[in-house]
Amino acid sequence: MPTSPEVPTVEATEPPEARGATGFWADNLGYAHAALALGGAVFVGWAMEFALGGRGIVPPAWPANAIFLGLFAVWLVLLSRSENRIVVWLAGVPFAMVCLVAIILLGAVGGIIPQDAATAPAWIRVLGFDHVFNGPPFLLAILLLMANLGLATLRKVRMMGAKAWFFSLNHAGLWVALAAGIFGAGDITRAKTILREGQAEAMIVDGKGHHGYLPFGLFLTRFFVETYPPGPGSPSGTAKRFVAEVVVLRKNQTRENVSIEVNRPLRCDGWTLYLTNYELSESGLTDQCLVEAVRDPWLPGVYGGIFLWLGGAIAMLFRCPFDQLGRARP
Repeated sequence: MPTSPEVPTVEATEPPEARGATGFWADNLGYAHAALALGGAVFVGWAMEFALGGRGIVPPAWPANAIFLGLFAVWLVLLSRSENRIVVWLAGVPFAMVCLVAIILLGAVGGIIPQDAATAPAWIRVLGFDHVFNGPPFLLAILLLMANLGLATLRKVRMMGAKAWFFSLNHAGLWVALAAGIFGAGDITRAKTILREGQAEAMIVDGKGHHGYLPFGLFLTRFFVETYPPGPGSPSGTAKRFVAEVVVLRKNQTRENVSIEVNRPLRCDGWTLYLTNYELSESGLTDQCLVEAVRDPWLPGVYGGIFLWLGGAIAMLFRCPFDQLGRARP
């Protein structure tokens, strides 16, 4: 007897209501839900800012920041294995776009309102508008975007394997850049030192008055200011160029003659030195200058992430025409 063909069985998917979702959250999760979630996160951030007295968040330094980042990454790896509808939504495009809009709006506030201004009104300080970029609302928005990027990348790799390498480069690169920039903020050192002609200096002082030392010395051999010649619209004596000619003195007894100019900093042994100001002696001549020393050990991670992101973007740009050509073949 001929046998009837076997009918494949299809697993029935439970509607959201059967999984406990009702009302607004029972619908397909999309942009409206993402906007509500981001709005709630920003509101929670402002509540945290108010509770902190408008002081913002002090970023953790090494090794606490590395531990937090590692735990966050492990949590994303474990969460990416779930097929829960909320996890799928967190990894989706609507959530990413709303995160970007929130970050852009908060960044615009930080660009319009002067940051770290001592004369800011009380309500601006309480809401954190004078320190947007280390305030809880901005940091929560960044963390949610990182969660989206991480989940999207891990889920794509799990489903497509090596075929998703171009997608992974693009998203993982942005994730690495954000992680290094946010979690590495606590390890940034900003300090200043005064260089005087004919003297060596290695001591630096940060904004809180704490003293430290550079791993090398700076001997100022000459500092000079070039001025514009008198002319229409250019009064005599207007500064044109500031130059500090220094000798870098290292512990291994090596010396290096270099110059530091405005907008042309010196990069040496992990430090970046910026020429920021100068002072005149009683005779009217310049005899000392102010140098800002900055050290950011996480900066290579930011650059590395950006290069990965660009590499993924270029790969996607060149891959799409080949994909279309392959689909067009009979």
